[in-house]
Amino acid sequence: MDHPKKLALVGAGGISCHLLPILSHESDIVLIDGDKYEPHNSDRQFPALAHESHGVNKAQYLTGLQHRHTLKELTWLPYYMEGASIVNHPEFEGVEMLVGAVDNNQSRKIICDVADMLDVPAILAGNETNVGDAHLFLPGVYDPFEHHDFGPMTKAPFSCTSTEQLEKEPQTTQANFLAASCAVHILMSWRTVSDHKYVTVHSQLGGRSGAQSSRLLDLKLPDPETIFA
Repeated sequence: MDHPKKLALVGAGGISCHLLPILSHESDIVLIDGDKYEPHNSDRQFPALAHESHGVNKAQYLTGLQHRHTLKELTWLPYYMEGASIVNHPEFEGVEMLVGAVDNNQSRKIICDVADMLDVPAILAGNETNVGDAHLFLPGVYDPFEHHDFGPMTKAPFSCTSTEQLEKEPQTTQANFLAASCAVHILMSWRTVSDHKYVTVHSQLGGRSGAQSSRLLDLKLPDPETIFA
């Protein structure tokens, strides 16, 4: 597949601090997040180290930092992705792939629902304390919620990370980086495989578990050659 000309990157937290500089070199980006930077974010999100960022919308501030480092178009939406209505904003027009950098399952499911509605793929990146992973959602072909146990659908705010999740699985900047790397791995697979049955649908990196990945071919699904015919 061709590289997506425009991506919607959902969540402007620790994972997106690593992802945005990479993704924005080849794609236009609309960054989506309703959160604001607070001093306690500074342990994993470098923009929060600047006092001037405190109280400023994360998507707005992080986009502003990246503008000078890319020739691609960067826009931002200061909203939580609470449902399909997000696509009605003009900044969302032309999106060919969604990338979720969120760590609550409610938001992940909404990202998949929106991708399904638009008939575009989505990558879901997330991490635990010492492990990062990413999943590929393909409308009508592969839904990671049907093949992977994400845990309970916690009632979370639509921020990139819920308070409950932070208390259960404290995050580290290293794990954020691993999650971003897994998302890039899946995106590279999507771009480069000559036969879609070889596309990577799950990528995981961990300090103890090492590197693991699964391809569409490895799963018991309908014949990929028939699906993509």
